[in-house]
Amino acid sequence: MPLSLIPKFETTIRGQSLAIQSHQTTCSELFERCRSVVAEHELKITAWINFDGDVVEQAVADRDAELWRGIWRGPLHGIPVGVKDIYDVAGWPTLAGIPNRSSPLADADSTMVRRLRYAGAVIVGKTVTTPYAFFDPPPTRNPWNLERTPGGSSSGSAAAVASGMCLGALGSQTGGSITRPAAFCGVAGYKPSFGLLSRCGMFPFAPSLDHPGPMARTVDDLICLMTALAPKWLRADFYSLLSEPVVFDIDELPRFAVLGGVFNEKTESAMHNALEATTKRLSVAGAMISESDAAELELPNLWQRHRCVMAVEIAASQAERLQQRPEEFTPAVRSLIEEGLAARSVDYAVAIQFQRSLRRRVSRAIGDSIWLMPASRGAAPTSETTGDPCMNSPWSFIGFPTITIPMALSPEGLPLGLQLVAGPGRDLDLFRVARWCESVLARR
Repeated sequence: MPLSLIPKFETTIRGQSLAIQSHQTTCSELFERCRSVVAEHELKITAWINFDGDVVEQAVADRDAELWRGIWRGPLHGIPVGVKDIYDVAGWPTLAGIPNRSSPLADADSTMVRRLRYAGAVIVGKTVTTPYAFFDPPPTRNPWNLERTPGGSSSGSAAAVASGMCLGALGSQTGGSITRPAAFCGVAGYKPSFGLLSRCGMFPFAPSLDHPGPMARTVDDLICLMTALAPKWLRADFYSLLSEPVVFDIDELPRFAVLGGVFNEKTESAMHNALEATTKRLSVAGAMISESDAAELELPNLWQRHRCVMAVEIAASQAERLQQRPEEFTPAVRSLIEEGLAARSVDYAVAIQFQRSLRRRVSRAIGDSIWLMPASRGAAPTSETTGDPCMNSPWSFIGFPTITIPMALSPEGLPLGLQLVAGPGRDLDLFRVARWCESVLARR
């Protein structure tokens, strides 16, 4: 049975934003509730590198003072947000989960953090990431069951949001590091189209694959975060999306397809049953759903090429540091770098060529439809691992946007996530459909 670490007070960004705007609560009161959760549960969960401090308290006070002067910055005004410790935050070190690492204090915010601050969010602390944002198990535990992993590498961000320590958080994904933790911890996660969000001030892993992205409790909360994080030319569309009705006319619903084939072989029975029940509910609500064997993705060739790109690109940035400071590298990261150093240049060139060609072919195949599939093979495994990213790495490799939302509980009471996939650049359409799916699944 899950432990009682899931928050009991209203923890959605949307709900608390409306309460703050209407003076039903204050930014200080909201922060104190989050701080009390941290005080009660952080020793068990270990979601944070640092939380709170004089700068944070001053930011909270400033947001309240602005409200009393009639200044409201938008839906993130006074909202506590955590930041994965691969993003620069002025005045704090960026440790990227690296053991024995010393880092100077960042002298400026990363672009994502700067946009959040401008929109009124309160950056309450840095969340735990696995070393170099790779696969090594973190100290963080899953709030639903402390014996289970929260996933990785955005481990602390997912656990902090799920337990109510903050209302939203920044994560990142190179393989499955937003989708899988969000699914394991029962929250919503968004991996945007590749290149949509700025990586300026973000610790690099593999520049051809790295995706910044947010995590929160609901799709509307993700939209609230995107009103700040999105490029300036797109923010108005996200603001408009918040006021759009969730209901679709039947003839406005996109075509859905459930991806099977090799994915089916890797899906555990509880997840398979949950996905089947979910697609039936969406179908009853009006969705037209077909099946696809996902042959366009050329699995497992894709997984092999994805690994090649990761290995070569982290080797390019970290090989010299590995020689100079070997104590900063865990065995898994060291092995990946050595793999990248041993790769032939032609192998990397072929992998990049394959990536570009596959992106074009799969873009034609998906068209304006939405693909449905599990967000992970099953529920969160035990804490010796962060789980298998095989359900997520295809979309990181070809840069398609994905949103994951909770869809069911496993027989042991752990969250199971639904992953929705759209073609590149169709992020707003994906959000509209994800809102609709979330509303259908909430009718229980």
